[in-house]
Amino acid sequence: MRIAIAGIRGIPGRYSGFETSADETATRMQQLGHQVTVYCRAKHGEKGRSEHAGVRLINLRVVPFKNLETIFHSLAVGLHVAFRARDIDVVHMYNAASSFGGLLVRLSGKPLIMTLDGVEWKREKWGRAARLVWKVSTWLAVKVASTTVCDSNSVKTLFDEQFKTKMQYIPYGAKHIVNKFRCYERFGLERSKYFIFVGRLVPEKGLDDLLTAYTMIASDMPLVIVGDNEQDPGYVEMLHRKAGANVKFLGFRYGEEYEGLLTNARAYVTASKLEGTSPSLLAAMGARVCCLVRAIPENIETGGDSILYFDGSIADLAHQWRTVAEDTELLNTYASKGYQRVNELYDWDVVTEQYLAAYHDVVQPLSGHGSAISA
Repeated sequence: MRIAIAGIRGIPGRYSGFETSADETATRMQQLGHQVTVYCRAKHGEKGRSEHAGVRLINLRVVPFKNLETIFHSLAVGLHVAFRARDIDVVHMYNAASSFGGLLVRLSGKPLIMTLDGVEWKREKWGRAARLVWKVSTWLAVKVASTTVCDSNSVKTLFDEQFKTKMQYIPYGAKHIVNKFRCYERFGLERSKYFIFVGRLVPEKGLDDLLTAYTMIASDMPLVIVGDNEQDPGYVEMLHRKAGANVKFLGFRYGEEYEGLLTNARAYVTASKLEGTSPSLLAAMGARVCCLVRAIPENIETGGDSILYFDGSIADLAHQWRTVAEDTELLNTYASKGYQRVNELYDWDVVTEQYLAAYHDVVQPLSGHGSAISA
């Protein structure tokens, strides 16, 4: 098949779960003999780069409106598919905000797969108008796509009920990380003697609660925070003011450096209040790191009985965290259980095959009308 993937900043995946998913699946599809094109946003891509692991990259420039960039980029993709990429068999778009460009894709006669994330309109960072746009774009995605996909059964159930639809569940994948890179030393850290949080620094990640609980456990092991939020520096500054001297804000980290920090941590801890399937949680499980998270349905679905939970209160978070800090046997038990669960349920090869099956399902009805399938 000739496959186009869009709705992301670009690949290699360095930004979020959608970019990682596109990278992991697109490169595998290319290796399996399909012709894959990924649409990237020019300002995020590497200048002059038109290929990644055999995958063709198309960098499109759009006016960089702060919160409308995804919408405008999707419209540019839709126009490109309609007028300059007529040989594409199927288009796969990530992100509900891409549904506006997805409408152009459908009007051009191409089948469209859309992958949606969590309940975006519930995120605290959005104002009333933005929440309405997110809800409308999700409704539009469900209506215009040939098939809509969700990586969380909990979120899928909510969407099915809210929009009277039947989405397809395809899980997120997890990389099995074995990294002995000693990058932690350059930050003054010791192996297995620090805790790690990974994610964007936004209110729904519960960082305020995390910092309060960390103060309560009075541990001499540092808390390392990997992530940032360039769109809300005021919130980030507030976190810095609240944090004690033993909290290290490292900003975004990628590749071997990120993997080295993750694999050598004592535990991964987050107080996130809103998730789909959390890529950073799966990465920690795949790195054989004990995980402590808030007991929301999406996290329970992801982790099952292989990770530790707190009930949502700061007091219980501090209690469970203190146990993780002191009980090495418990720590190792849950690190192994999480790793085993990732091996069984979250495999990128399986995820890729499931997406290919979804593509075939929407392309097959058109195959009698000139749609070429080459793999």
